[in-house]
Amino acid sequence: MDKGVCEQTSLYFCVVNKNELLHLFDQPIANSAWPKFFPYPFYHKPDDLALKAAEQVKQLIAKKTKHDFDAQGKMFGVLVVEYDAGEVGYLMGYSGKLKDDERPKGFVPPVVDVHQKDSFFKVGEKVLDALTLEIDTLISNPDFIRAKTDYKNAQKELGAFLESYRKEIKANKARRKVARKVIINRESKEQLDKLSELSLESKLEQLAYKKEKKNRSAALTSLEERYVFFEKDIKKLKEQRAEKSKKIQDAVFKTSSFLNFKGETESLMSLFKDTYMVIPPAGAGECSAPRLLQSCYKLGLKPITFTEFWWGTAPKKQLRNHNTHYAACRGKCEPILNHMLKGVEVGKSPLEVAQKKKPIEILYDDKEILVVNKPHGLLSVPGKNIKQSVLSVLKLQLGKDDALFPVHRLDRQTSGVLLLAKNKKALANLQMQFEKRTTKKRYIAILDGVLTLKKGRVSLPLTTDFNDRPRQLICLEKGKPAETDFELLSTTGNRSRVAFYPKTGRSHQLRVHAAFHQGLNLPILGDDLYGTQNERMFLHAEELIFNHPETNKETTVRTKAPF
Repeated sequence: MDKGVCEQTSLYFCVVNKNELLHLFDQPIANSAWPKFFPYPFYHKPDDLALKAAEQVKQLIAKKTKHDFDAQGKMFGVLVVEYDAGEVGYLMGYSGKLKDDERPKGFVPPVVDVHQKDSFFKVGEKVLDALTLEIDTLISNPDFIRAKTDYKNAQKELGAFLESYRKEIKANKARRKVARKVIINRESKEQLDKLSELSLESKLEQLAYKKEKKNRSAALTSLEERYVFFEKDIKKLKEQRAEKSKKIQDAVFKTSSFLNFKGETESLMSLFKDTYMVIPPAGAGECSAPRLLQSCYKLGLKPITFTEFWWGTAPKKQLRNHNTHYAACRGKCEPILNHMLKGVEVGKSPLEVAQKKKPIEILYDDKEILVVNKPHGLLSVPGKNIKQSVLSVLKLQLGKDDALFPVHRLDRQTSGVLLLAKNKKALANLQMQFEKRTTKKRYIAILDGVLTLKKGRVSLPLTTDFNDRPRQLICLEKGKPAETDFELLSTTGNRSRVAFYPKTGRSHQLRVHAAFHQGLNLPILGDDLYGTQNERMFLHAEELIFNHPETNKETTVRTKAPF
């Protein structure tokens, strides 16, 4: 099959050419191990075949693209395919679009080619650009800026005045209260007159406050009306833009359809309708993996293995390092890839592989609490699909039906001190200590690189990457505060041994603070989300200090790192 052509939709027509898209290896691959299964796309270490294909693509990027990767990095992907019996080549692609809608030859096309010059998407984009320009013009209008500034300043001034006035009234009230107590003889005319004066002073003060508040509020209302006069036009245009953008996106979603190995087609809307999102997120289907598989099936090829890698400058919020391989994103891609890989033998998620049922080491045990040394690779509590956890293993190990309540959690790949309560009273006490941050924690980690700083603090707010759970993002605007103290313990070769002292307990806090370029810029060795996969993630909860829920005595539990 030399040429495949995708079906024509009401919007786009996309040609897929085998001769242009199928690339051969320029180095021997006979000794490369042929994978038994297609890799689980959301958690895998690239195999030899995928890495060799990726290296060839990396050499082509600079030659074939005009994109400025120093200004904006891009995710690329390669899909190794079987095109004849036993003959292997690869397809290459990228996520989203390149600068100026560049379409370098040799890369697979989008599933839906929204960036064709005459497409309704491009027409819609021009309308959106015009609305944006109109909004920006209104926002930059000096009259609007002045109206907004005057209104905001008046708001602050009114708030400050009222607060000051209220404090003065409160102080005067306290003074009058003291004065009234001094008046003992309430039958004396002089003393009664004094009481009347105090009462009149209070009434006049309240009247003056109400009058001043009314006058200043009226002035603020006038400024607000002037500000709203401009703001309503801006708001209307923003609503128009949002509505137009949604219509464009919905049209793309409705016309986007994805093949699988069985030859079945499913629309993007139907793939997401049973997910927690219901509606596909923006950019769904534009990642390299769906594009690669779509072209693979249209050309009648068989997928063997794949990998994705980031090339260029990292985004501001996401943790992406140049020339680093990453698993496919879950939020945008999981429903799509689960469909597209039907009929393909896919390896299991490591989370689904049962752990060896080794006894869990007990570090401390009494009638109120249990402290264990959690092994790496084991969930703290049962997951949605994975039932094996510290709780399930302990139940079998201890042979008791007594309830255990995890006070906190450690990531699956993190080992070390894990605290559990034996009753709800102890649980509430200990959780309050964690909430108030009175507990003290010490972690040991091996960083993948040489840390030059001896000690310090990383303060970077975190929030969930809802398009790629469980990854976390750095978000200065909406992220929750996260602080980590660190201390360099030793350096051996290209590895750094570090102690972490987290002041907050955000999800993936230590992992992100270590790997992010504004943090230590060195991922934890073996971190499969923010670094590179290894036999384990070298992060260990070495010490936990807390007050015992019954005795209130400071209790320290520690276990030495196994690395």
